[in-house]
Amino acid sequence: MRKWLTALIALAICFVVGVRLYHESEMLYHSKNHVITFPELKKLAESGNRKAQYRLARCYDKGHGVTENDTLAFQWYMKAANQGSGKAMYQVGKCYKNGEGVTKDLQLAFTWFSRSAQDDNAHGQYAVGKCYMKGIGVTANENMARGWLRRAIQNPKGGANLLDKIKNDAAMGDEDAQQILRIIR
Repeated sequence: MRKWLTALIALAICFVVGVRLYHESEMLYHSKNHVITFPELKKLAESGNRKAQYRLARCYDKGHGVTENDTLAFQWYMKAANQGSGKAMYQVGKCYKNGEGVTKDLQLAFTWFSRSAQDDNAHGQYAVGKCYMKGIGVTANENMARGWLRRAIQNPKGGANLLDKIKNDAAMGDEDAQQILRIIR
């Protein structure tokens, strides 16, 4: 009974610390003064917090509080992705697709987009759909494209925003967006 109680207390402490670190990394990233908060965010990321790792990667990716650095952005995205962050998996896929911070590799891009999609990330699902639509890193397959694109726009975590963007892009003459609208109907 004593071992069980000790384990339960340890688990509760880990949960409380994890929640605190999550909120702390979120607050640091969304701060308007990235130059001041960047060192604290980096400490959290280095301690292994995957949310902080993802946000630190975004800082390097976008130049928030630090000089933009695609290589470091990729490395931090990869750390967060390897800990199960669907957002980071999507970003790793983008890095491989565009050759940002890493050698361009369309098959690896598709692999990471797929991992993100399986994690129920709407952007990952959309990227997998586009890969199937255009044959990027995988053989083109309109049925697979349709399924993934529909799944993306129906995703309760961002799907409506994706659909709005697709519609806006189509209205502006974007041929890919127009093709996507034809495919999903």
